[in-house]
Amino acid sequence: MRYTINFDCKTHHIRKDGTIPMLLRVSINGEQTYLNLGKKIKISHYDTENKCVKAGINGFAGLTSFIDRQRIKVDNIITEHEKKEGMLNIHRLKELYEQDAGNVKSISFIGFVEETIKRERELGEIDNKTLNCYACHLKKLKKYKPKLSIHDITKSFLEEYKSYIITVLKHTDNTAYITMTFIRKYTKKLFRDGKISKYPFLDFSVGNPFEVNPSYLEPEELNKLHELYESKELEHIKVRRYNEQIATHGVGMKYQNVLRYYLASCYCGLRHSDISTLRTDDIQGNFIVKEMQKGRLRRKKTIRIPIRKKLLSLLNTENPNQLVFDVPVYDNKRTNEYLKAIAEAAGINKPLSFHSARHTFAINSLILGIKIEVVSDILGHSKLTTTQRYARVVDTLREQEMNKWDKLAIEETNEKESHITCPTCENTVLKFERNVIGLNKLPLVCPFCSASFLYNIKENISEFKEPKAA
Repeated sequence: MRYTINFDCKTHHIRKDGTIPMLLRVSINGEQTYLNLGKKIKISHYDTENKCVKAGINGFAGLTSFIDRQRIKVDNIITEHEKKEGMLNIHRLKELYEQDAGNVKSISFIGFVEETIKRERELGEIDNKTLNCYACHLKKLKKYKPKLSIHDITKSFLEEYKSYIITVLKHTDNTAYITMTFIRKYTKKLFRDGKISKYPFLDFSVGNPFEVNPSYLEPEELNKLHELYESKELEHIKVRRYNEQIATHGVGMKYQNVLRYYLASCYCGLRHSDISTLRTDDIQGNFIVKEMQKGRLRRKKTIRIPIRKKLLSLLNTENPNQLVFDVPVYDNKRTNEYLKAIAEAAGINKPLSFHSARHTFAINSLILGIKIEVVSDILGHSKLTTTQRYARVVDTLREQEMNKWDKLAIEETNEKESHITCPTCENTVLKFERNVIGLNKLPLVCPFCSASFLYNIKENISEFKEPKAA
């Protein structure tokens, strides 16, 4: 690494009292920056040709000694950083020097992200819907801590904010994961630009999307929602506006409309963006044939989804406006607000979001026995490993169901009393505690039908007893 450290003063920055700021001009591999030493000298005391303090002035020894100490401090920062973390750029050097001097300039993280999102919109490299999602995450962060500095993004802050997202805002683990990846994206940019010296996500893990349990509807819950839609009970829901003196207005039709396109997604796995742009010409015969845009970089993939009865009942295939769902498909935020009210009306105690429809389609398809390769293809996944996330959920469900066998065995083991029923009329003939009767076979006569039989206590089997000869 090539670097130089020289004393300098900017003579065009003369203050009203005739002083100029004392600086160090540092150059690293051709890049240059100025470090403010926090002191001033009179312009008449500065030698502009030799770039030094004039000899013989009052306090000359103290000033030159101070400048030398600052040179050594900067040199130490560069050499220590190079030993531990590799090459240092001028932005990070400036930050480290200001931290050491206690003069860190607070750069707003909120402002930095706002400017970056604005620039990303202008470049057009990232989809607008993705940037709108980023803006929503930023709005939540701004409400939590309006004056958030780039130096406030620490491991403890990330842990506290994630806890706030889950416990206070009541968001799902999946939403918390997405929120933390949003913060990580812009923090990484700050680190790469050298505006922060430590990358906090080295100590804090946002986790893996496959580790987050997806929210979904079980078959019974899905049937309950479809029955609610067909009953049209939602259409009669009204809410009181502001106060009791103002007339009520209906929101039921909006709920019914949201439930319609949510259920459609449950039956085909389309994302919100694809449902909102689904056109009648995307329906070709018994298939939905649609080009999907994937991810923030808008990669495209064409999918073919077979249409079955329940899905067909929700589609308006002859709409003159060409949109299958033209009464409108609300944005994600408003849709999710309505889904919470719909879930409450249906008696479903789950935090529904629109994306849970996609999870519902995947998990229920695997429960029904549809091959994972087929599910992966319909969902438009590029890799089968993405779909295997849902397979793991289904495996967990199977384990939970099979655990009932263990429960049954425990119940049988804990049963203290045995019941003997008549093999003819099936009435209870005798009750007794286990290990009380020492006989292997117990001769019995049913008081209800007079049938005689032997009961094998060890094998729990009733056998008809041959009547005695006259």
